[in-house]
Amino acid sequence: MTNFQKIIVEIAKLENIKVSFLSKNWIIGLKKGGITKYIAGYKFGLNDHALGSVLDDKYALYDCLLEKGLPIIKYHILYGENNKNEYALGCNSYNDALKLFKQYNQNIVLKPNNGTCGVEVYHIEDKDELKVIYEKMLSHNFSISVCPFYQIETEYRTIVLNGNVELLYGKIRPIVVGDGKSTIKELLINFNFQYFKDYNLDNKDIVLAKDEVYEYDWKFNLSRGSKMFSDIPQEQYDYVASLALKTAALMGLNFGSVDIIKTKDNKFYIMEINSGVMMDNFIKQDPNGYQIAKNIYHKAIISMFGGN
Repeated sequence: MTNFQKIIVEIAKLENIKVSFLSKNWIIGLKKGGITKYIAGYKFGLNDHALGSVLDDKYALYDCLLEKGLPIIKYHILYGENNKNEYALGCNSYNDALKLFKQYNQNIVLKPNNGTCGVEVYHIEDKDELKVIYEKMLSHNFSISVCPFYQIETEYRTIVLNGNVELLYGKIRPIVVGDGKSTIKELLINFNFQYFKDYNLDNKDIVLAKDEVYEYDWKFNLSRGSKMFSDIPQEQYDYVASLALKTAALMGLNFGSVDIIKTKDNKFYIMEINSGVMMDNFIKQDPNGYQIAKNIYHKAIISMFGGN
């Protein structure tokens, strides 16, 4: 049983709720007083279905946030060349991808339009690589998103529930600096022991020269070796929290996570909103992570059954 499933079972016991694990454990049924509510994956029954569809679609979310005047990173959508529908015209060929590549100074990011967890996210700076990745992705994705590459300094995750910030933390990419004695493997384990201690780093036995920088991954996903931190300067904390709450209010988001980036030129942008609230990696990294997650999920389940 996963930490998430254990937490739900523990909460259900406290609240006298009957739990059913359905559909290969993808669905959790919660029954109390003749009422049944569902958790699908990490999505609790607190947002309407249409909003969930918007949040799962990067380009749709971009358009909706743009309409509301919120600072969102720029997204474009691309479809496969066999999509001849009217909505796809002008964004259904490699030439359309190439135009965007040139528009953003040959420095873009491609990702599935409905992807998660940093899977199939590519930073493209080479024209030949663009064509290969473009064709590969559209061979099995209905659509993909294109955005300019942002020089991100920090990424923040804010979990919002019913107009309140329940959790806010930052993420640090897995980048290590040599000391002239330690191997890349040793430096990475020291950077994020919980993630790298069991990771295969057999090809990372090179000793980095003093002050030499090694970037393990350019993305900020905790599931890919990044590290969370909660010691955020108060001014930044307040700004990120207020932007997340404003975004949630304008979008009608009752429970979800708002991801916000701070660029190296000190600008803040919304990157995405997740209707599924997953805290598995946070639990692993924070000493009190299990209890923090349990408290948040507990509030969400009480809210699902009409409580406060």
